Amino acid sequence: MNLDDQLELGHLLLQERKCRSCGEEKNLIDGYYRTRKNDKLPSSYSYECKECTVKRVVTNRKIRVKFTDYSMMIAHQNNRCAVCETLQEGRKYNSFKVDRDPKTNAPRGLVCKRCYLLLRQVGTDLHTLESMIKYLSKHEVRHETN
Repeated sequence: MNLDDQLELGHLLLQERKCRSCGEEKNLIDGYYRTRKNDKLPSSYSYECKECTVKRVVTNRKIRVKFTDYSMMIAHQNNRCAVCETLQEGRKYNSFKVDRDPKTNAPRGLVCKRCYLLLRQVGTDLHTLESMIKYLSKHEVRHETN
């Protein structure tokens, strides 16, 4: 690093920022990752300290489903969504989304994009889901076959 770069960053050396995750005050340059190209501005640094960022990334990687587990789950589901049984995944990479138990984070099954979004909306509220079923059943249009 040349002397000019050090002088331009000098105003940031003594600045501290409170981490939004752990709440600790840390030096802006040493304690935070740069998130934008212009490292001359305080706003170019993350609001989560390096330690908390690493913890979050490691935790997220641990909860991923391994390819072999995904393959076993999809084979068990006959290459279909666990909820609506469609063959259409509806996702960017033509893969089903892993549905997880909200309390334990354990995988429950593989679902299409539509069912995943609906499950996120309903959550674990079975009363709402049952009410929706009753509502739809009450207003169901019966198609008669001739």
